[in-house]
Formats: sequence, structure tokens, C-alpha cells
Amino acid sequence: MSRNLSASQAAAVLGVSVKALRLYERAGLIAPGRTAAGWRIYAPDAMARAREIAALRGLGVALREIGPMLDADPGAGLARHEARLRSEAGRIAEAIGRLRAMRPAGGEATTIAFDLPWPWGGERFELRGLPPILWLTGPLGSGKTRLAMRIAESLPGGHFVGLDRDRPVEALIAEGEGPLVVDMVEEGLDAEEQVALAARLRARPVPARPLVLMTRSSAMLDLGMVGAGEAIILCPANHSPPVYVDPVPGAPGYEALATCLAAPEVRARTAGVIAIRS
Repeated sequence: MSRNLSASQAAAVLGVSVKALRLYERAGLIAPGRTAAGWRIYAPDAMARAREIAALRGLGVALREIGPMLDADPGAGLARHEARLRSEAGRIAEAIGRLRAMRPAGGEATTIAFDLPWPWGGERFELRGLPPILWLTGPLGSGKTRLAMRIAESLPGGHFVGLDRDRPVEALIAEGEGPLVVDMVEEGLDAEEQVALAARLRARPVPARPLVLMTRSSAMLDLGMVGAGEAIILCPANHSPPVYVDPVPGAPGYEALATCLAAPEVRARTAGVIAIRS
């Protein structure tokens, strides 16, 4: 049997405040019923409407836009809002890039600089500081392994660990203090183990041994989990110089970055495939 809810009950079910329900009402988006004593009541149809409104507000849609969106074509309205969010994300990413460029020396000084190896054409590459975790990714044949090895050679105390390692990554991390560069950190781990390892590496106390981790796994490099102590370098498929990419949808290079990462079960299909220089 359907049940009418009071304003406080409706707000609790929806996860919003009673004030928010009043705002929806004043905007003409919902019309609650009234008891004989004049108290507002929310019938199931009003609750269904309020759920849609609350969901859209959670996505950042303005109240003035919600009415036309729900009464006309919600799909078209959502598409417009998505385009607006992507545009805003792009502007934010550009602003972050400009701020980084303006940051005074010492805030994120160049740690190393060298000429890029093959398959690049010797362009100059600069590593801007070294966070606790620097992710390195790119498609097959992009040169990321050669870049990782050059980074390890150039960093003071740097050490490169290849796929022939005979101990778990965490054991190797515990053995030294200098920067550790790891080839395909997800190698030999299933999805659950990868997620757990990524969480433990992020939770290390600061200061922690700097890590440069090659990966193509979305379980290791979950773009939604990247924190302040991490950075990402992408080696593009066309062998243009490696670039830093912010894990923000709409940021320059984000889509190319996202397509380089796949779930462990997808990555398993190409296990053992290597790129060979002709």
C-alpha cells in the first residue's frame, strides 16, 4: 500500500534537507499535497519526481534548468549538461597546467633532463619533480619501457626492475631507498591483488621511497583514485614526446590516457605480447 510522507520523512528518504524540498516547491518543480491541518505530504508520484530533481541537482544542474529538462527531453538536456561539464573540466585542467608552469623553482623543480631515446628523435625531456608515485603508461610500442629505463639510469640512486624480477614489488621497495622504476607493476597479479597493492602503495607514510610504476592496468592506475602524491606520464602512440596528463575528464591527453588502461581480464588476453623493433 502506498504511503504519503511528511516533509521530514521525504527529506530523509531523498537524502536532502527540508529546505531543499521547499526550494523545489518554490521553483514549481513539485507540488506536495496537504493534510487537513495544512501540513505538506509527499505522495509516491511526488517522491518519484523529487528523486529525479535531487539526482539532477547532484550532477550540478541548476533548478531553473530542471523543469524544462524533465518536461521535455531529459536525454537532450543531460547531453547539454555533460558538454558543459566537459568544457569546464577542460578549463580547469588548463588552469592547473598554467599554475604548475608558474610555480616557483623549488616547488616542483626539474629533477632530471635528458634526450629521449629511440623511438623518439632525441627531443629533450624533463622530469618535473618526483612524487611518491609516478605512473608511466602508453600503448604497446610507444617506448615507455625505454623511457622507464632511461629515467632509472638518470635518477641518482635509481634502479630499474624488469619483468624477470623474482620477488614481489613490495619486497623490492623495502630493500632500498633510491627511486625504484618498475616494469609493468601488475605483472603476475590478479585484479583483486592489483587493487590491494595500489591501495597499499598509496597509503605509505611520507616521505616514502619514490616509485616510477609502468602499468596498463585500470586496476592499478584507477584514474578516479589518483591523489596529490601522484603524477602520470603518457607515452603517445605517435611517438610525440611523453606528456604529463591530469586524471580529469576533458584534460589534454585524458582520453588517450584512458584508452591505454584496461581491466586485468582484458590485459590478460595480450599477456606475453611484445613490441619488436624492425
